[in-house]
Amino acid sequence: MNTGGYTKLEIFARAVQPGGKIRVISIKNSRQEGAVQERASALENCREVLVESGYYRWLKLPMEQDTEYEILCEECQVSLCYLSGSEDILETGVCYLEQEQEGGRFVRADQEERYHSPIREAYHFAPWKNWLNDPNGLCWFQGYYHMFYQFNPHSQQWSHMYWGHAASKDLVHWIHLPVVLEPQEEILQNPGEQKGGAFSGSAVVHEGEAVFFLTRSSGPRVDGEDTLQQQWKTTSRDMLHFSEEKLVIDRQPQGASFDFRDPKVFRAEGKWYMVLGSALDGKAAILLYESEDLEHWAYTGPLLVEHETGIRCVECPDLMELDGKYLAVGALMHHYDSWGRYQMCRYYVGDFQDGIFTEEHRGWFDFGSNCYAMQSFEHKGRRISIGWVSDFYGEHLELEQGACGSMTLPRELHIRDNRLYAAPVRELESLKGESLYRGQGEPVCLKGICPNTYKAELELEGNIPFSIQLGGDEERQIMLNHDETGLYLQTKGVKSESVLFPAEVDRVEKLEIFTDRRTVEVYVNDGEAVGTKLFYDISDQGCFILNTEAAEGLKRVEIFRMKSIWTKRR
Repeated sequence: MNTGGYTKLEIFARAVQPGGKIRVISIKNSRQEGAVQERASALENCREVLVESGYYRWLKLPMEQDTEYEILCEECQVSLCYLSGSEDILETGVCYLEQEQEGGRFVRADQEERYHSPIREAYHFAPWKNWLNDPNGLCWFQGYYHMFYQFNPHSQQWSHMYWGHAASKDLVHWIHLPVVLEPQEEILQNPGEQKGGAFSGSAVVHEGEAVFFLTRSSGPRVDGEDTLQQQWKTTSRDMLHFSEEKLVIDRQPQGASFDFRDPKVFRAEGKWYMVLGSALDGKAAILLYESEDLEHWAYTGPLLVEHETGIRCVECPDLMELDGKYLAVGALMHHYDSWGRYQMCRYYVGDFQDGIFTEEHRGWFDFGSNCYAMQSFEHKGRRISIGWVSDFYGEHLELEQGACGSMTLPRELHIRDNRLYAAPVRELESLKGESLYRGQGEPVCLKGICPNTYKAELELEGNIPFSIQLGGDEERQIMLNHDETGLYLQTKGVKSESVLFPAEVDRVEKLEIFTDRRTVEVYVNDGEAVGTKLFYDISDQGCFILNTEAAEGLKRVEIFRMKSIWTKRR
């Protein structure tokens, strides 16, 4: 394995037997003209690193550029391994290394091959492997969009939280960057008894640096009054190196629950505000803090309180000025709605003045119930949001080289007539490939779409009834239906089949449907409603089957193949 322009090896490892170690052997230096070292003499350049037993440890080893290395593991297990430290890493990203089945040596992994799989999204951001949840620290900084995210590098299950990191120049093509944060030392030492880590947070750009706020959570394995959630601050001037974290809010205010997390910071009325998710006197709430200097924070009271029962707390709140109004968003933990949808995100439109929010309208942020923990940021006059494509119905298929969790497509938000509109960002048009179908006034039956990555655009008249199969077979299906019930997503043969996912629209005049293997996003009437739904399938044979008894109302139907964002751009 040649390091090329990289100068660091980052490896997450734990010993499975006493004496577990990682051996890093320098084979030759390709900068030395004509230098060919025999393996025996190269052993003189062998480094051995002992690996602790217990939980995974994040090891960072210096490497020489343009040098051949052999990396071997003895009696230890590695969950994630990559090269970093290059001068142009914001352009190239990290270089992932994977172990060969035979011999256990590490070789450079092929990103295009990894994501060219029926169990991986092709144009939604997803981690290299294992677990992803909430987007964190979304911002534009020094020419790049940055997305941090909750990350478990070690398995496809939620566990002690790290922060992963990715960057993009166009909101479409993302490159993987080094892991940023890890769980606290007391958690790494006692992972079976403690729970927590670097929970969710946000970023603001101020005076030439990115300022991050996040929750550090720690406590027993079962959440309760011994759970401690505090708000911390760190900064960066290059998004690669971060200052020492500083505690800014050490305890929740009186009356608030131990659920006290996910700071989102913004500026309004000449001061800084922070919203936090919690529950107040037993009711889910968004709490409001204010500051003059981003360091000293004062609690001013609840921004809003949910009086509906059955909600443990609000998670991942957001508050923003948008089109002359203010929009608040909160994820409702443990909530079921009347249709059986679980843990939806609710939005609230209203006014915010002198630190007081007055609600005028509310609705669901995403009717598909697989979009959670939305976070937004502003750049060049656009308010852009990204959410976590969650799996609260337990439908994930845990397969080798898979990943649990991805991000929604970036959405541009607007308020019209006191209602939230969310449309896919225009940059996504660059992914449209060949046209698979173009027509009008007739049913459509496309089968065997391979790979199962496409976009469908429909214009309709007369509010006609229809049914569209977006995936599956005779036994398992995901459908988008429009009938006397309204417009809704529905599944068959999977764990969510007993739940209906209706959109809050009176008419259906336009549809944009993004199918990306296991993820479907439906945009209705230029963003009047959006629904995200997971549908797992190990086949890469997709379909788009549209049936209606009023085909004359199909004014335009066009289906495009969508390109992968993981293909090397040549």
